Amino acid sequence: MSSTVILLIVVAAIIALLMAFFQYYYKSKDRSKTNILLFFLRFLSIFSLLVLIINPKIESNKIENVRPVLNVLVDNSASIAYANEQDKVSNFVTNLKVNSALNQKFDINYYTFSDRLSVQDTLAFNAHKTTIITPLQELQELYKDRMAPTLLITDGNQTQGVSYAYYKAKNPIYSVVVGDTLQYDDLKISQINVNSYTNLNNNFPVEIFIQYKGKESINKSISVTQNNTVVFKKNLTFSREKLSQRIQFNLKAHAIGIQNYHVQVASLENEKNTINNSKSFSIEVVDEQAKILILSAVNHPDIGMIRRSIFSNKQHKVELHNDLNKKYQYKDYQLVILYQPTSEFAKIFEDIELEQANVFIITGPKTDWRFLNKAQPFFTKKAISKKESYFPVYNPDFNEFITEDIQFSEFTPLTGYFGELVFNVPFKTVLYQRVLSFETKNPLLATFTLDNRRGALLSGSDSWKWRMQSKVTQNTFQQFDQFFNKLIQYLSSTKKYDRLEVEYNPFVYANENVIIKAQYFDANYVFDTNASLTLSLTNKTTKEQSIFPFTLKNNYYEVVYSDLEAGDYSFSVQTKDKSIRKYGSFSVLTYDVEQQLATANVKDLKLLAKASGGISTAIDNTEPLITQLIEDNQYRIIQTSKRHLQALIDWQWLLALTLFLLTLEWFIRKYYGKI
Repeated sequence: MSSTVILLIVVAAIIALLMAFFQYYYKSKDRSKTNILLFFLRFLSIFSLLVLIINPKIESNKIENVRPVLNVLVDNSASIAYANEQDKVSNFVTNLKVNSALNQKFDINYYTFSDRLSVQDTLAFNAHKTTIITPLQELQELYKDRMAPTLLITDGNQTQGVSYAYYKAKNPIYSVVVGDTLQYDDLKISQINVNSYTNLNNNFPVEIFIQYKGKESINKSISVTQNNTVVFKKNLTFSREKLSQRIQFNLKAHAIGIQNYHVQVASLENEKNTINNSKSFSIEVVDEQAKILILSAVNHPDIGMIRRSIFSNKQHKVELHNDLNKKYQYKDYQLVILYQPTSEFAKIFEDIELEQANVFIITGPKTDWRFLNKAQPFFTKKAISKKESYFPVYNPDFNEFITEDIQFSEFTPLTGYFGELVFNVPFKTVLYQRVLSFETKNPLLATFTLDNRRGALLSGSDSWKWRMQSKVTQNTFQQFDQFFNKLIQYLSSTKKYDRLEVEYNPFVYANENVIIKAQYFDANYVFDTNASLTLSLTNKTTKEQSIFPFTLKNNYYEVVYSDLEAGDYSFSVQTKDKSIRKYGSFSVLTYDVEQQLATANVKDLKLLAKASGGISTAIDNTEPLITQLIEDNQYRIIQTSKRHLQALIDWQWLLALTLFLLTLEWFIRKYYGKI
């Protein structure tokens, strides 16, 4: 207790004494025992009230023992069960829980993970995705200010996410390897490349990659079947010098709709993992194709990007021409793309206006805006000679067709001339412009309509960098190509809006979500945000039916299935009054990536442990690891001193005493007639 508090208590006692003296002895000659008692009661009540206000506290130092944390991170994915190692993992975790020496030294926290970290310690080994790097990063961030090693119990097989092998954590990671560490001969289909769509009676290309792990020379056959009919077969030879092969061939599309195919490569003798010897793929056969014409007077990487992106959808046929003086039959094309037009495009714009063709105009530093403002009726721009860089900002309210943000905010800027863009026709913005950190409402990418024509404007060049950046970020061109082809599909369509539009993937794997999207437009073809849409789903094999409502998400409605069994499904989407309905079908293909992993990834687990200062060991030999954790001096119990302030007097009791003293004083004065 500080000297200041003591001084205040002394002052409180003096004040209480003076007030009691003034009440009972100042100008009073009564020296009876009753008066002395009243004097004493008044002194105590005032003094206790003042002490209650002062609230004196005493300071103490409390010594606490802080133990290091041991995070036990257990792989809960299905690959552990497929390897029949679930009992070993469960028993090892149980042994950790009952190890008294380990529990005395560490505060042990138990976590499970598959594609994300979970605080529960229930082990089911049924997750169909595995991400190792993410839970490790989350634990390191959670205990960044404490000594907290991690005991990672896993087979090391990661099915998604970036590599964890060289992740350097602040706290040591000890990897316990689960599963078979021996390498067996294996023959597998690693990848199948096929387009999503093809046209009826066309030959579509199929590309298959096959990998071999082994030392002996082998001869095996590969076959492709459809409806139990072999449509392709080939004999293959592998050896130590020839461990992989790429097979390319064409198949003919005989019927409209989704066509399913099954690929099978013959298994090796005594091959442990035969699941990866087969794979299925599907393709949707359509009976329509849009012709796209690209005209440009300059050579630019954007041109190649546009061609490759459009070519990814076989419903589109692309022609590129640099001869601007040639006479083109624009009526044969559903869309004309004009890249950085200049005055050389004068005759082209005249012919396009005569044919009333759909047009996609892409501008950039080579664009002649004085000419362009006069050549077309859609928009004008008061451009100046200053060039500017425009970053894209996604507009979630765009609803001409279903779009999604493919991380546009992370894309590099496009280059164009500075100036205000004014549309003379109805338009909708897909992407806004951001200049440095300032977001504008000026369109960077916009669609527009005039009578029965559709068009779009992209106000900048270097969009080829967007496709490359999407490849780096997503490890595939698919997201960007899907977005770009949706734009092309919308612009090249000559049909009138359907009031109900449905979008879905015609084939998915069993470990993926099935997503069905829909857009509903009112009688004026304006997107209706208050629509009530339902989806009726039927399993074609079991005839089991289910009905689900759509939920609104930005500019479209959506239903997501996460647990559909493999098989063929049909569905219908209908409005509340059932006046408008759309039908579709899709296939869920059997595939479990966790089942493809037969052996443990010992190499990466050793690298992970070494990078963080830990060690790696097999689950059958964990005693040395536990002994090392118990005896390691870097994991010591740390004593910390904490300063505690504790009230000297319980205020509730002191308040009750004060009230009692005042009450007692009042009754005594009342009894002796001193009131």
